[in-house]
Amino acid sequence: MSGTAVTAPDAPATATADAGRFSRSRLTASVLFWIAFGLVIVAQLWVIVPGFTVMRLWEDEAFNLTVPINLLNGLGYTSDGTLSGSQLAPFDPRISTGPVVLLPIAAVLALGVDPVIGGRAVMLLFYAALLVGLWLLGRRIAGRWAGLVAVTVPLGLNTWDSASPIQTPIDILGEVPTAAFIVWALYVYRTRPWLAGLLVGLALESKAIGLLAVPAIAVGAFFTVPGSPLLRRFWRVLFCGVFALVPILLVELWKILALGFGGWVNVTREFWYFLRSGGQGDAQVAPASKMIGLFDSWFSPVPLTVSVVAAFIAVGVLVLVLARRRMLPIARQADLAPERNATSAAATEASARELLVLLSATLVGLATWLGWWMVSSHLPVWIRHPSPGLFACVPVLAAFFVLGIRLLWRATPALRAWRMGLRAVAVAASVLLATTLVVQVRGHIGIADHVRYGETLGAQRAAAAEIAGLGEEQFASSWGPEISVVVLSGARAALTDAPGFEVTTRVYANYDRSEAGLAAFETALESACADIPLRTGVYAVCVPG
Repeated sequence: MSGTAVTAPDAPATATADAGRFSRSRLTASVLFWIAFGLVIVAQLWVIVPGFTVMRLWEDEAFNLTVPINLLNGLGYTSDGTLSGSQLAPFDPRISTGPVVLLPIAAVLALGVDPVIGGRAVMLLFYAALLVGLWLLGRRIAGRWAGLVAVTVPLGLNTWDSASPIQTPIDILGEVPTAAFIVWALYVYRTRPWLAGLLVGLALESKAIGLLAVPAIAVGAFFTVPGSPLLRRFWRVLFCGVFALVPILLVELWKILALGFGGWVNVTREFWYFLRSGGQGDAQVAPASKMIGLFDSWFSPVPLTVSVVAAFIAVGVLVLVLARRRMLPIARQADLAPERNATSAAATEASARELLVLLSATLVGLATWLGWWMVSSHLPVWIRHPSPGLFACVPVLAAFFVLGIRLLWRATPALRAWRMGLRAVAVAASVLLATTLVVQVRGHIGIADHVRYGETLGAQRAAAAEIAGLGEEQFASSWGPEISVVVLSGARAALTDAPGFEVTTRVYANYDRSEAGLAAFETALESACADIPLRTGVYAVCVPG
């Protein structure tokens, strides 16, 4: 039989071609990753820089700054007491941002740095620590793309549009440092439970509600070592707890030495009252209102936010079903496997277990923060309250979302149609996640340099400089923007309950620049003031009659 012979393809040539395609694919992925990485860095800087240039000093920040300023003035760890009878208040319980944040700020201000720049520079270090921790956790979970997603997620939380805002990640507040310590505690609890405990203690001394991180780290420390006797697991958690107490006990000892035992008892009693009440009134807020507020506190439309949460749950359920049917080729995560020299199967099993424990600890952490916020009906719908838990836990869960997508893409069901369907789900979930992140980042960039009341940091400084020229040691005002300019002027900030308020020089502000607003402001000044020695910007200094 004649004809052309069919020759088999050359095997080495085919392998070389496949290797070439694989190499080009990896190169393309690397280029895309580094482009995305660069864009995220630009977005982070876009949000951070206005904190040093234009973003006004919020009154909560100004109140916090009174502690390092008074410390440098030889008054000890003392606030102006603006919310405590308008008298100097050592270890003021109404300043919930703790010494772990305020002492480093005092050290920077001792160098002669501007209070706002120095304070926000310290906060930048805490924010950088948060991002680095999220990058390391995300990369541990599912590689560099998961790390990048984790680093991007904090940009999506809208803490600006609130009655009690976090305007930028570098505001002089305790929420971001608390989140940073929690993230690092999640990163180290497996190998160094003592360090995880210490970090939880530091989180608590950054913001009192850092205490809510305890259940998450306890879960991680308890379940992280497979096959351990129950007693050994309890000892591991206890060991973690002992080190968590170290910073707390040191601060309490400092208080006793500074205040005496009786003074310490009084401050501690006031602190617990403030912690229970949140410093708010008796208004009751339903959990449903807070749930709506939670989904509305992102730089993405509520339907898109709900969709990505639903997709996370759906991907998680699919992964669990496929795992039970042994259709997931879970690859070894070498940095998660404690047995470096173990067999590949043992290492894979250990890695899967460590990932599951980390996921459980993160879910417990998020549930604790949100559960506390939901049941605390006296707290208003301010996303700032649960923000440490959101900053710490949601990015880690987003990294697990990336892991779920990767597992669906690599799943090996028996039927080809199922495999194609799972890959379609993985692609859809990827597109949804990427779209959500892009929308959120774009939204945050869009308001990054927007300032409240139309007042910039420069305008505040100019007004404060003129107020300082009056030479007063204390000014009284209502709680609001006036507090910030008083603190920047170097004077003490008091409210209407200040001793001798009747003769205390006051600062008033009027942001209603309409004709009616200006007329009403003039009428108020005429009735309250015997003299108005200064008008600057939106402020008027009033000598009472």
